Amino acid sequence: MTSFLKKNLFLLAGFDDPALLPPKEYLVTTEEQDDCSTCLDPCTDHKQFPSNLYIDQTTPILGSVHPYGRHVIIATGQSNWASKIYREKQTFAHSLYSSQPLISPKAWKNLITNSSLVSYYSTIPDACDVLIYPDNIIISNVTCEVAEDFYNLFLNTPLPTKEEPTDIELLLKDDRLGEMKIQKSPYKNMMLLCSHGRVDKRCGITAPILSNELDQILREKNLDEHDVGILMVSHIGGHKIAGNVICYVNEGTRGIWYGRVKTCHCRSIIEETILQGKIIKELYRGAMDNSFKNQVHRSMLRW
Repeated sequence: MTSFLKKNLFLLAGFDDPALLPPKEYLVTTEEQDDCSTCLDPCTDHKQFPSNLYIDQTTPILGSVHPYGRHVIIATGQSNWASKIYREKQTFAHSLYSSQPLISPKAWKNLITNSSLVSYYSTIPDACDVLIYPDNIIISNVTCEVAEDFYNLFLNTPLPTKEEPTDIELLLKDDRLGEMKIQKSPYKNMMLLCSHGRVDKRCGITAPILSNELDQILREKNLDEHDVGILMVSHIGGHKIAGNVICYVNEGTRGIWYGRVKTCHCRSIIEETILQGKIIKELYRGAMDNSFKNQVHRSMLRW
């Protein structure tokens, strides 16, 4: 009875509305679905999550993504962080959160997460690399001291479009750039797995298991890290429906969120979503703003 009432409350709040799905041409059809991904029985072909790990199987997940227009992914080289990354002083996440206005005048939100990405490109002390979608750029030599300039240069600007992508050459001429460097992201596709165990152990347990399964499939298909990158990221919401995976495809302009991902789904996600841009309806939580034409957001509750 309790789960029935809870489900109906979520429906009233705008979850599970079919209008939230992407256009039909993006959905994986029944005929295209992998038999393994639709099987409900545990099997020995894929590593299972621990049997005592509770994953909510009843709450609707369609519509569970808070609207956001940009994703800022900070390279830390770690896979777990303080439970509130914006409160951890002397980190870029803290400095960047502090640089943002409390009430944003923009029509979109910025999603900021830490990640396991290593700062390959930064060359000055205490600096990090930062990956931004949908701009599909990496900024290096980013330090806490330049957080305000970083915000104004890269986040307090109009979202890029197909007709008007981010103008790297123009940004390179801006004096506020200082020692920061900009380049186009070398990753064709990116998969982000929430691994933030200090927020909820479910994400901390499921992410490494999913990562291993994904890595095996990518190796089998001779796809390297620049074809498909895999990163651990901090809290993105939805730990009770772990594993949570965000797939950035189409050069980072389309961000697809999945929930309740198990190892048996990994092959389908790579073959359908990463390689073909198709959406697996049963796992779909939502998407980054402007991922699809005439995209609809859940209307009753807002971030």
